[in-house]
Amino acid sequence: LGLDDIEKRLETDKLVFLNNIIYEYHCKVPFHNVDLLALPVAERRIPTTNELKERGLSGRGGLCYQTNGFLYFVLQALGYEVTLARGTVYLPGDHLLIIAHAVVTSEDMYLVEAGAGYPTLQAIPLDFKEESSIYTFSICTIKFVRKESGIARLHKVYRGSPLFPLPPKDEGTSWFSFYHFDTAPFSLEDIALTVNVPYSNPEYIFHRSFRVVCFPMGKLLGIKDNAIVDDQNGQICSTELRDSDAITKTVCRLFPVLSRPREIVEMAVMMWENVVVDK
Repeated sequence: LGLDDIEKRLETDKLVFLNNIIYEYHCKVPFHNVDLLALPVAERRIPTTNELKERGLSGRGGLCYQTNGFLYFVLQALGYEVTLARGTVYLPGDHLLIIAHAVVTSEDMYLVEAGAGYPTLQAIPLDFKEESSIYTFSICTIKFVRKESGIARLHKVYRGSPLFPLPPKDEGTSWFSFYHFDTAPFSLEDIALTVNVPYSNPEYIFHRSFRVVCFPMGKLLGIKDNAIVDDQNGQICSTELRDSDAITKTVCRLFPVLSRPREIVEMAVMMWENVVVDK
């Protein structure tokens, strides 16, 4: 992540350093389903712990289990008190998150999120009573609200198509729920049982759509299916790519950490195109 003077920065301000880590992680580590799509459908699964750590050290990134899972190990190694939590996007427990404890005071808790495909460029304090502050990161304006089910992450409905479109539950409101979670701690092994579903169920969006997302300089840069998507003054702009070769070349150019081996990108694009043809 290009971070230096680690011990000094930890001693100076743990929260500022935590936010630096989260920001740099978003800038440099892509959220994507390339490695998943490249596998035969019957072989798709979450990474093993060793695979998670190896891919994490390479900066290759992946889906939530990979990105947030590796960041959890990084923060733990740096001395942060962190636990893993379950979130729900589509089905119970299909998302993995990080909770940081005792960052500034002995009682505080912060959400650390770097594996949602949407930006969360800082740690989110969870000490609010009913609603959090409103945050704007690149193309997203978000807030967090306490519900019976835990804490809901809400996105403001904005002009331009969301990268991962989820229709508002209530068309009369300007916010829709992206996911919800609670802060109860779980082991990585326990979370793997439910987070495996997005990896192994071919009906999940990550088996039917091609996604690569990163946030260099805090701004969206990604590929959704056959188009480049980027943040232009807070709006999502889309540029269509003409064919599979153009998609592969663009992935390798914009996200060089995924360019080797190139065959994985080529296979992922081919598998996605096969799904599109079968629709």
